Amino acid sequence: MAYSVGLVSLGCAKNQVDAEIMMAALQKAGYEIEDDAAQADAVIVNTCGFIDAAKKESIDEILKLAGLKAAGRIKAIIVTGCLAERYREEILKELPEVDAVAGIGADSDIAAVVGKALEGVKLESFPEKTLLPLSGERRLSTPGYFAYLKIAEGCDNRCAYCAIPFIRGRYRSRTMEDIVEEAKTLVENGAKELILIAQDTTKYGWDLYGKLMLPQLLRKLCEIDGVAWIRVLYCYPDYITD
Repeated sequence: MAYSVGLVSLGCAKNQVDAEIMMAALQKAGYEIEDDAAQADAVIVNTCGFIDAAKKESIDEILKLAGLKAAGRIKAIIVTGCLAERYREEILKELPEVDAVAGIGADSDIAAVVGKALEGVKLESFPEKTLLPLSGERRLSTPGYFAYLKIAEGCDNRCAYCAIPFIRGRYRSRTMEDIVEEAKTLVENGAKELILIAQDTTKYGWDLYGKLMLPQLLRKLCEIDGVAWIRVLYCYPDYITD
């Protein structure tokens, strides 16, 4: 019998896309995806670690699941996402109920991480941040009429108040061709609205093409038959041009 996995994704839409990629990878590996995490054999908490309120929400969710584990209802708790990447070894020390802690670079290996946790092996995995998949097959968690479309990851702005560059690494754009192909797939599957996301969407393409390419990307996306709306989130004003 296949094990079932539930996934609770907290924080921003970027984290949600990461969760959708992980769910698709787990399904491909033979796990059953359980929409009600409390009914699953293993539960992944894809955490946010940006501000204190988000960290508290993540820890509260882990503790709630720890209660279910103590009652014998779930077998393993796996912590992924920004809190896992930011605090690493501290999580298992402070929350011994957790079975595995995986940084963002381990997302592509999530099936193996879950497998080890279900075998009773305590695991910490922190590969390079750049191994985080920027694209891939997704199990969408949004209503069918819209989907998030991640165009880049990481950030180079180094704002004094923000830990995102430390957690997510340097800015790295996806190729325009890759984004357009995913957009076409999303539209073919029913999405009418595409919501572009990145840590800094207005800086898109600077690292790949040596210039700001968001306008060109938007024009290409507008050419796709079936796209009714495009929204752009997380824009920094420094790079808004005419």
